[in-house]
Amino acid sequence: MSLQEVTFSDLLQRSSETVEKLKQSRARALRVRRRGVEEDLILTTASKAEQDEVVVNLAIRLLGAIAGDPVLRSKHLLDVLPQVFPWIRFLPTDEKIEFVRDFIEVMGASAEFGNAAPLVQLITEWRNTAEVYADPELLRVLSSQIVEDGGAVSPPAPPT
Repeated sequence: MSLQEVTFSDLLQRSSETVEKLKQSRARALRVRRRGVEEDLILTTASKAEQDEVVVNLAIRLLGAIAGDPVLRSKHLLDVLPQVFPWIRFLPTDEKIEFVRDFIEVMGASAEFGNAAPLVQLITEWRNTAEVYADPELLRVLSSQIVEDGGAVSPPAPPT
């Protein structure tokens, strides 16, 4: 769902109208566009933020319960994950199980801090691992033993 947008100036200069837009928004959130900066802001209500936190925590607990039960994990979670992460198909089964464990643990820890960055990093790392498994030549090269030293590396030249 795309969010209704307001400018940062609208928020500052017409705060009452902006809050009214927020109240009328189906998503109970607005995207606040800021000129000259990389990231926009999301303005939402405290009750919506609290509800979102409850839902995320419930999802974490549900996934944790599924992952903690070997029968459920093997029959359901590992069958569903390729719909969410299509690249997981390239991981060997034991790696898929390790990804699920890591995902649930880091998701819980990320939720505890209110910071999704570690979870995004974990997904990126596992996606990169799956990419290696998907390419037989790359997997062969990265799995092979390096038998000779490449020698000394020269220091980089100073900038000119």
